[in-house]
Amino acid sequence: MKTKFNTRSMVLLGLLMAIVLLFSLTPIGTIPIGPLSITLNIIPIAVAGIALGPVGGLIVGTFFGIFSFLQCFGIGPLSVMGETLVHINPVFAFIQRVVPRALDGLLVGFIYQGVTKLKAKRAYYAVAGLVTSFFGIALFLSIMQFAFSHSVAGDDGKKVWVRDAAFDNLMSSGGLIWYICITVALLLFCIGYLLVSGRKLTRMQVASAVTGFCSAFLNTLFFMSALVLLFGRDDYVKELIDSKGNGNVLLFVVVFVGINALFEMVVSTVITTAVGTALHKAKLVEGPEEESKE
Repeated sequence: MKTKFNTRSMVLLGLLMAIVLLFSLTPIGTIPIGPLSITLNIIPIAVAGIALGPVGGLIVGTFFGIFSFLQCFGIGPLSVMGETLVHINPVFAFIQRVVPRALDGLLVGFIYQGVTKLKAKRAYYAVAGLVTSFFGIALFLSIMQFAFSHSVAGDDGKKVWVRDAAFDNLMSSGGLIWYICITVALLLFCIGYLLVSGRKLTRMQVASAVTGFCSAFLNTLFFMSALVLLFGRDDYVKELIDSKGNGNVLLFVVVFVGINALFEMVVSTVITTAVGTALHKAKLVEGPEEESKE
């Protein structure tokens, strides 16, 4: 499926970039939680991937990345982490903020096109089951984190949550945690496959949902990977890994992104599905052809 940048496409691209601008410069699109922030800008990126293909996703993703970098300087809601990283190495900070978002937009465009080329509905449901598996693992780890935590009184008298050693030991157990995650993933794959196929979702709904989920998932994956790769040797990130993950990078990522990533995945999946389906019904974007028979 090739995307032609006609007048309609340019108008849509301008609209999506305007939404990114609004989200980036106002508190509307950013919900700060500690050093990280929950962002809604992944939604315009997903919609761009659906409506404008990989090139459109790349443009909107890069646009988001640039404004994410500007937030390190207080242009828009200030990023506490970004401000620190800029002082450490501004070039690496620019790469860590921009490149993951650009790659996110590019890849979700290819992902949407790849999903829409699937012929059999069973293939669509299998992809949906795969997405359910990834989300299920994230949900499982977050639930485990809360289950193995308890509240204590802080210095100011307010309650703070402290992780139990059992959770840290589980995350540091090597093969055990991977076996558990694989088992959870297989179980949720089957559940997701059955639920999606039973509800008779259209191909467009499935393709849009997968694209929305991947936009959030890849944004988190690329962002955290760039953080560890570019700043992992710096004292600031080392202290974060030690304090949040007891020196374990996997535990650090799980604890650090936590509910942020889950919230982004759910919101991006739901809203992208609704927007993508609406644009398809309005014949503003191309989508997969529905078949009455397999």
